[in-house]
Order: sequence, then structure tokens, then C-alpha cells
Amino acid sequence: MTLPARFRGSHRDCQTDLDRLGPLYRQLGQALAGIERERTGLSGRLDEARTRAAALMGNEDGIYFDREPADEARLVEAEAQMMAAFRRLEELQAQSAMLTAWRAEIEDSGVGGALRQWAGSGGLSTWFLRMVRARMAAIRRLARFSGWMLLIVIVYATVSGIEQRPSVSWLMPDVERSLAFLSAAAAFALGYPRQRIAIFAIGLAAVVTLEFAQAWVPTRHGTLHDVLVKAVGLGLGLLLVSGLERLKPSVRAL
Repeated sequence: MTLPARFRGSHRDCQTDLDRLGPLYRQLGQALAGIERERTGLSGRLDEARTRAAALMGNEDGIYFDREPADEARLVEAEAQMMAAFRRLEELQAQSAMLTAWRAEIEDSGVGGALRQWAGSGGLSTWFLRMVRARMAAIRRLARFSGWMLLIVIVYATVSGIEQRPSVSWLMPDVERSLAFLSAAAAFALGYPRQRIAIFAIGLAAVVTLEFAQAWVPTRHGTLHDVLVKAVGLGLGLLLVSGLERLKPSVRAL
């Protein structure tokens, strides 16, 4: 099995790797454990069939005797069971080798230690973290939706007339602008964890473009001060998400 390039590249996001490889790693372990249990059961049945066939073929001193038709049928049945057990054991051996190779390759992908902890850890807090991680795809979709909705609101508030501009009365205008871009940047950073540099660059270009666009609105005008305030909010939003991730390395390793 060859892992996709996103799992092999040095730029890959460790959290995303754990989200995607963790369940697969655990399923491989469960499959290998199931194969081992089946092999143990088959080995026991194979020994029973051998013992039964030996008893039907001759006595314990190796002296063979003529068999009754019923004994002959039981001997044929025992031999058939032995052959079926042999074939199944060979199949299980091949499956076990294949799954073991896959598991070894995943462990060598750079997150093997974290995956072993992820698979072997327990407890209420770990269960909660796994539950959150299992819903990470939904959380990221929600973050993307929130980010785009915030962007639409920001665009409308920036290029609409001053009388139509939504505002929060108890917040200073600069704080309001900064918080709006901080929230949008944080939402996009959660929704697109691999694209944070692009988010900052595109967000900065959008800030400048929107300030220039205000020149077409009679009651609005863009200023360099507003650009700086919004750019600071944008950067703080990205730094907030990155900082929270770095504060909890042990959580990300589960």
C-alpha cells in the first residue's frame, strides 16, 4: 500500500493525518486480532481432525485395520476438514502479512508514535477527544460556512452606505472592525488548516480592495488606519488558532 502524497509530504498537517489515519490504524489492529483468533480456532480444529483421522486409520501402535463404511466416511470427512483448515490458514497468513505491512507503513509515515498512543489510550477525557476528533470534518465544514458568512457580512458592512452599515453600539469602531476580521480569519483557519498562509495573503488583499471600494460609496471613504486595524485583526485570528494548537501538543498526539 502506498500512502497518498498528502501523508508523505513534510508539509502535511499532523492533526489531519491523525484524524484520517487513526481510525484506519485501529481497524487494522482489530482486523489482525480477529485473524489471530481465527487462526487459533482453526489450529485447534485441525488438531482435532488429525487426531480423529489417526484414530480411524489405525491403532496407537501403528497397526492399520480394515475400516467399516461408516468409519471410511468419517475419515474422508476428517481429511476434507483438514484440507479446508489448511487452505483457510494459508489465506489468513497472506491477509495477516498484507495488513501487517500496511500497518508498518502507516507507523513509518511520521505519526507512528502518536497513532500508537491514540490506539492504546483510554479514559473519559480521551473518549471525549476522540468523539470531537471523529466530528472534526463536521466542525471544519461548520467553520468554513461561518467564515464565508462572516465574509459576506464584512463585505456588505464595508461597501454599504453609512446608514445601512450594521454596527455594535457598545464597541469602539476599531475594535469592531478588528474583531470582525479576527473571527473570519479564525473560522477560515479552522476550516482550511493547510491554507493559512494563503488565507492571510488573500485576506490582506481583500482588506485593501474593500477600502478602495469604499470610494464608490458616497457616504464612505477608506483610510490607511482602517486597513491596519483590519490587517491586525486578520493576523491575530490566524495566530490565535495556531497558538491554541501549539499549546496542546499532548492533545493533538492522541
